[in-house]
Amino acid sequence: MLNNGAKRSGFAVVLGMSSAGKSTLLNSLLEQKVAITTSKKQSTRTPMRAIYTCAGRGQIVFIDTPGFFEPKDKLEEYMLNSMINSIAMADVILFVADISAPANSIPKEFMDMVTRAPQPKILVISKTDKKHEFKISDNIELVNLSTYFDRAIPVSALSRINTDRLIDAVFSYLPEGPSLYPEDEITDANSRFIVTEIIREAVFDITHEEVPYSVAVYCEELEKRSSGAFYISCIIYVERDSQKGIIIGNKGLTIKKIGVRSREVIEKALEINCHLDLKVKVAEKWRRDERFLKMFGYHAAGGKRKK
Repeated sequence: MLNNGAKRSGFAVVLGMSSAGKSTLLNSLLEQKVAITTSKKQSTRTPMRAIYTCAGRGQIVFIDTPGFFEPKDKLEEYMLNSMINSIAMADVILFVADISAPANSIPKEFMDMVTRAPQPKILVISKTDKKHEFKISDNIELVNLSTYFDRAIPVSALSRINTDRLIDAVFSYLPEGPSLYPEDEITDANSRFIVTEIIREAVFDITHEEVPYSVAVYCEELEKRSSGAFYISCIIYVERDSQKGIIIGNKGLTIKKIGVRSREVIEKALEINCHLDLKVKVAEKWRRDERFLKMFGYHAAGGKRKK
């Protein structure tokens, strides 16, 4: 018999289509930036754990995942497989559906995958701030979707509408047990991963068209100097010379803008002072090359539950 006063801890995998608002929702739930967010699709490439701890109540380890889409290369195959493998790790599934998305935007294959999973499932209806006086009954597709879930909760990550209600719902499905991570941790990602994700986010926001999707970032050095400041050296890889030119920009203005924005976010995220050195190199068809995928960390789908 469950003790309502006992601590609960476990994993909540966050699923959804690209640009459904999964990463924005996690940043809102934790009340700080842990996942990169952009207006472009497929910005999340690898599952990331975001840790929500409530003293006396327990701990939720959210697993942010890439959105669902049909893969066209080895990188996208990794992204899809890592999302699928993350489902097996979860105690509860959060499926984020964008209220402003067009009808029939969720493929049947994806929904079948989610509904077949044995875990409790919560339908999180996102971006409800875009709909005046939102009602789930006004959207037939969401009404049909909700029948496959244990609960349906409309939320606005930006306005923090129903975020506390969502946290309560997730805790109700977690098993009793101690915290899985130290209570002051908000992610299990290492500093190098955080740095590369911040730089990639800046590239997504500052460049346009297809360039961001051909970008990977490799951190070759992150070292604390005698002054107390950190020296960080990263390489931005692209697939074509023309993309390299776009990243560098006229008289180096674009790479400078990427560097300035990235350094500001890195210093805030890691609570350090740093000098950031950025280079741009071409690696043709790296998204299809196992060697580069391994170097960038896109080689081992899924992960293990922390005991």
